[in-house]
Amino acid sequence: MAQNFDDCRQKWLRVEQELGSCKETLTKAETERGALEVKLKHARNQVEVEIRRRQKAEEECEKLDRQIQLMRDLLTSEGSSNSIQLSAEQRSALAFLNTNYRAAPATSGNTSQRYILLTNESLVTTTTVTVPANGGPVEAVSTIESIPYWTRSRRKTGESNTVSIHHLITWDTPQNYGTARLHDFISKTVIKPESCVPCGKRIKFGKLSMKCRDCRVVSHPECRERCPLPCIPNPIGTPIKIGEGVLADYAPDSSPRIPPLVVRCVNEIEQRGLREAGLYRLSGSDRVVKELKEKFLRSKTVPVLSKVDDIHCVTGLLKDFLRNLKEPLLTFRLNQAFMDAAEVGDDDNSLALMYQSISDLPKANRDTLAFLVLHLQRVAGSLETRMDVNNLARVFGPTIVGHAVANPDPMTILGDTKRQPKVVERLLTLPTNYWDQFVTEQHNFDHLVIENANCYVTPERVSMFGPLTTPEFNKTPSSSSLTQRMKSTLTPRYTHTHTHTQSTSSLIIL
Repeated sequence: MAQNFDDCRQKWLRVEQELGSCKETLTKAETERGALEVKLKHARNQVEVEIRRRQKAEEECEKLDRQIQLMRDLLTSEGSSNSIQLSAEQRSALAFLNTNYRAAPATSGNTSQRYILLTNESLVTTTTVTVPANGGPVEAVSTIESIPYWTRSRRKTGESNTVSIHHLITWDTPQNYGTARLHDFISKTVIKPESCVPCGKRIKFGKLSMKCRDCRVVSHPECRERCPLPCIPNPIGTPIKIGEGVLADYAPDSSPRIPPLVVRCVNEIEQRGLREAGLYRLSGSDRVVKELKEKFLRSKTVPVLSKVDDIHCVTGLLKDFLRNLKEPLLTFRLNQAFMDAAEVGDDDNSLALMYQSISDLPKANRDTLAFLVLHLQRVAGSLETRMDVNNLARVFGPTIVGHAVANPDPMTILGDTKRQPKVVERLLTLPTNYWDQFVTEQHNFDHLVIENANCYVTPERVSMFGPLTTPEFNKTPSSSSLTQRMKSTLTPRYTHTHTHTQSTSSLIIL
């Protein structure tokens, strides 16, 4: 028994020793865990600080991009009375203001093939420009750093490179880069599979995609440069059923209020259809038109009209959209006023009444009408379409003018059919500069300090939908005519003169 007691005592001693060792190990582990938690907290705080810094840097970069865009428009807009006259040497020195970064032609001599550079890189630029008024050399200091774009592949990004602008940039005229509204992309991780708009392929779960803040177009990161332009903000709400809404229900809240469907159809038609004989007179497939309309008004993605083989399907889509609105483009209320104005015998009085009726239209209807008339004037100016003003008036009379009531009787339809083309014909004869004021976008120049001895007028407003020019019409009313007096009353001038005596002009990007 004594021997057993001694064995038990020795076992208890060993257990107590092991327990003490375990307690020491536990204490050490808890200490290490506390230290690691402190390090993790500091790391999280540091990551949050870096994220905020990155967001701030991106906002500053976007602000600088907008300022450079304004600078480029002021310096390089050819054919504008507000542009600064620069020599070839000055234009070459200011080539870095061009945002279209393109590779130099291949050594094989094939100049038609271009390679896009810096597609996966962010640019941080600091620019100081001095333009002497006496025509001397332009002094410019520009630093452009390219930072590799972050991806989920966790590949080594390497060191940031300083890119020489002389090997990357070729000077473009304003017609090349246009003035269309660009997309405002943000990166997003795909949870629900979506389709890439440019290439049509599915973006798989967990992959990185690019989504526009305004129009919600989705694409692969490498396809974002091929997304359709211009960027048209989607309206907040649309009618429950197709054809139950008025035009304003499909238009964005920002000015100019033109439905995205109208803008995209017009842009596609002007790119491909201005040499198509019988444009708007010939019809496309009803099935294709219906499918395109469903995608535009119901789908979350924007259909790519460039993939539609028959341009007459695109024209049919535009006519079908305008024809099936709950209220015609010229509205029920002003229908009779437009018809009466078109039938007035005196030209000046007819135009004055037409200006008055246009000014009474709702903003969305007026902006859309202006954009559509500018487009139809371009179509009428193209001899290859064989669609003059009279033919276009007959086609678009019932579509644009419509009737004064929702359900007209047969006699009303018969009478209006003869009067509707006169209204469209009168609208198409109005000057281009009158319509252009409704489809232009005002820019805010408060953040850009400009002092220039050669600038005599304020910057000209630029169309967000690209340049729309039509041939001028022969008749120019005198300044004392009723038309000009009414037009001056309804559409005030937006330009005024400035005089400066500075010997040099400086353009500063803050």
